[in-house]
Amino acid sequence: MSGIKRIPVTLLTGFLGSGKTTLLHRLLADDRMAHTAVIINEIGEVGLDHLLIGRLDDDIVLLKSGCVCCSMKTELSETLKLLYCRAEAGEIPVFDRVIVETTGMADPIPLLKLLLADESVATLFSVQTVIATVDTLLSLNVPHQRTERLRQIAVADKIILTKTDLSHAFTTFTKRIRTLNASAEIIDGADVAAVALVIFDREKYPVTRSLLGAQWFTHQTNSQNAFNNAPHHNIFTLCLYANQALSWARVTHFLQKLARLYGVNLLRIKGLIQVEESLRPVILHGVQHYLFPESYLNAWPDDDHRSRIVLIFEGEIHQQIQALFDAIVLEPMTT
Repeated sequence: MSGIKRIPVTLLTGFLGSGKTTLLHRLLADDRMAHTAVIINEIGEVGLDHLLIGRLDDDIVLLKSGCVCCSMKTELSETLKLLYCRAEAGEIPVFDRVIVETTGMADPIPLLKLLLADESVATLFSVQTVIATVDTLLSLNVPHQRTERLRQIAVADKIILTKTDLSHAFTTFTKRIRTLNASAEIIDGADVAAVALVIFDREKYPVTRSLLGAQWFTHQTNSQNAFNNAPHHNIFTLCLYANQALSWARVTHFLQKLARLYGVNLLRIKGLIQVEESLRPVILHGVQHYLFPESYLNAWPDDDHRSRIVLIFEGEIHQQIQALFDAIVLEPMTT
C-alpha cells in the first residue's frame, strides 16, 4: 500500500447553530470544490436543489461545482471506503479531497481516532485539518458548557468565529479561545476570502504541510516549556521543548508510556521533532491512545530547530507529563 497517495480529509465541526451548515452551503457553490467529496450527516439539512446536476441514488448527488455530496447513514469508515470504491469503479467522479461535516453535537475525538487507527481507512485517507465554527453570540464563560463544544474548539487546527458582525466580539473571543486552544489559527467568519482560503489554500498539500500551516507551533515561542495556567473547564495545553536532537527510541518510549498512562485524557497531540537518526524533522500526530509519527518534513520550516510537542488534555496532569518527558527523553541524555 506504500504506493497509494492518501486522500486528505478535512473535518468540519461546530456546535449547534454555530453557522457550520451555512458555511458548507457557501462552499458547495464554489467551483473550487471540483474533485471534492463532501460527506454530510443528514444531506437534507443543506439546501442543494439549486446546486444540483443530478442525483445518482438516494445517498449521493452531483453538484454544478463538480463535487460529490454523500449522506453518511453508516459509520464514517464505511462511507469513506464506499466512496473510494465507487470512484475506483467509475460510478462517481474521482475525488482528491474529502470534507466531512459532523453533527452539531458530535465529539470529534472518535472520528479522529477512526482516521488514525482504522488501518483499512488510514491506508487510503489521512487527516489534513480540523475546522471548528464557533458562535460568538454564545458565551464561552457560562458555567455548564457542553463538553462537545469545548472539545470541538480544543482539537481544532483552524477556528472560524461566526456572527461577529452581530457580536462585535472577535477580539474578546480570540482571547478566550486562546485559553482553550493556544495554537489554532483563528479566522473572522465575516472575512469571506479568508474563510475560503481555510478550505482551498493548500488543498493539495500533504498532511505534514497542513500541520505547519495550522500554526500549532508558531504560537508557542517561549524558550521554556509552556503550560496553560488558565484552564477552561478542565482542558489544558502543554508545550514541551528540547534544544538538542533526541533519540527516536526514547521519544517512542515516551509516547507509548504517555498513551498507556494518560491516553484517555489526551484530546490531541502534535509534535515537530529533531531526532538523532535523521536530518529531517519528524511530525507527530495523534489523539488519545493513538500517538504515532505521521511523516517527515523535507526540511525545517525556519531557523528554529528545537523539538516541540503540543498537547491538549483534560485534567491537571501537566506535572506528570512533564516528569515523564524529562525522565524518559531528556535525563538519559545528560547522564
